Amino acid sequence: MTTLTTAVVRILHWAITDPGAQGPPPREPGSADPVLLLERLARVTAARLQLSDPPLGDPGPAGLDPLLIAAAVAVRQDPTAARTALEGAREPASVRDVLARHGLVAHALATAPPEDPLRPDLLRASPLTALLDHPAPGGEERCAQLLDRLLDHPEGRRAAVAALAAPPGSPETARYRASLLRRFRFTPGEREFVYDVYETALLRHAGTYRRHTDRVRDLLRDSPARLLADDAGGRWALATMDWWEPLAVIARRHPQELRRRRMLQGYGTGVALQRTYGRIREWEDLREVLGR
Repeated sequence: MTTLTTAVVRILHWAITDPGAQGPPPREPGSADPVLLLERLARVTAARLQLSDPPLGDPGPAGLDPLLIAAAVAVRQDPTAARTALEGAREPASVRDVLARHGLVAHALATAPPEDPLRPDLLRASPLTALLDHPAPGGEERCAQLLDRLLDHPEGRRAAVAALAAPPGSPETARYRASLLRRFRFTPGEREFVYDVYETALLRHAGTYRRHTDRVRDLLRDSPARLLADDAGGRWALATMDWWEPLAVIARRHPQELRRRRMLQGYGTGVALQRTYGRIREWEDLREVLGR
């Protein structure tokens, strides 16, 4: 095998065998057919998302374009070469194609710093990763379309709910997920998806969301101005308030629906804080106008 092919095989083995992306790719993965490995990665990623085979009923193959993404990850220390490889990847042609890309890009980003210059390019190449994280500028509509496709399939809906309910890894992810949930507020059927996400979040990850919310409560009590600070604490506080906002709006407009969701518990503090923050924001806007 050529040096690049060996590197691609190494990256594929890493994405398949290291679900937590806790370590670097193996130095000696052994020889294998990269096309077969790519199909295996698509199946493994589907299983991690609890999707049956074929995923979402689509029997199409993973194809060859994700190999360009694997090559980009392999040469990521050279951003110019990596971007050239990513630019060669066409739009995903099947669900397995989407899954193989996600298996590669999610692993690559998990081991990269947030300021990695290749991050936007990798997210553009993997719409599922962008949907579950946050898209690069201009990718919002493509992510919304992918979410709609997932919601049209029972297993896809369950996977989307579970993934979007997981604690966000950054303020940007929290705010993007809030923007997604705001889209589903117009009909009772749409709002069921919003309830499902918050219910799953508070059943499976209550401790994490409680800690985020308690930090915001402490800021509001002790130093409300910190909410407007451009630092990590301020960004997380604003993102946490944004994350609660879709449910706060529904709680105000459709309280009877919310009360019927008996398993949806533990949201009171977050919804109340979000409303308080809304009043603070209105006051800041008024103060800015009066100060002109």
